[in-house]
Amino acid sequence: MKFGFYVSKNATRFINALQDGVLDKTNVAFALTDHSETQNLRKACDKFVIPLYNYSYEQYNLSKNDRNKFISDIFLSLLKQVECGYGFVWGGRLLLVGNLLEEYRNKLINFHPSVLPAYKGHLKAITDALKENALLLGNTAHFINEKADDGIMIMQSIFCSHNFRNYDDVLNLQIPMLKQVILWIEQNRFVFENEKFYIKNANYEIDTFIPNLEF
Repeated sequence: MKFGFYVSKNATRFINALQDGVLDKTNVAFALTDHSETQNLRKACDKFVIPLYNYSYEQYNLSKNDRNKFISDIFLSLLKQVECGYGFVWGGRLLLVGNLLEEYRNKLINFHPSVLPAYKGHLKAITDALKENALLLGNTAHFINEKADDGIMIMQSIFCSHNFRNYDDVLNLQIPMLKQVILWIEQNRFVFENEKFYIKNANYEIDTFIPNLEF
């Protein structure tokens, strides 16, 4: 199965996932960014032979709401063009809207750097958690809906703030999360039942990753 990725300016986690072998040209159909400075991302995509689409807002005179629809429509077009099963999002500037959310309902997955529902919608969630002396930092993989960081949660990772040295300590936990989520998708283990969601046969015991990693 192929996946499309909408990534941020630095695309650090996406690039790391390529370098770690979690992603490659066999499962990544394309990367989409809305930033103009993409030198490192361009080099990584060229190295792994992955198409990169760059739609910088500096080229267009668009309001914030227009930008949301603009990038959402482009993302949808690319996903359909290469028949992607799912789309992954590592970008924090926009709220995806419109037909994209309908046609890829429960098929768009975002990684948010907090243990949701804490710090929902915060662009600097880790910084905000540290300022408030939160004991737990972490990440949440969740489906995207019409509201910021509000969709059904798939998986979370937790990290004690006492052990925090830098942002990568927390954010790099998203790489094994991505690997695991992709495995569950390929194994067809997502279950929607009686208005609830769970991973079939997954272990939900409390650990660094919930559900627990299987690799």
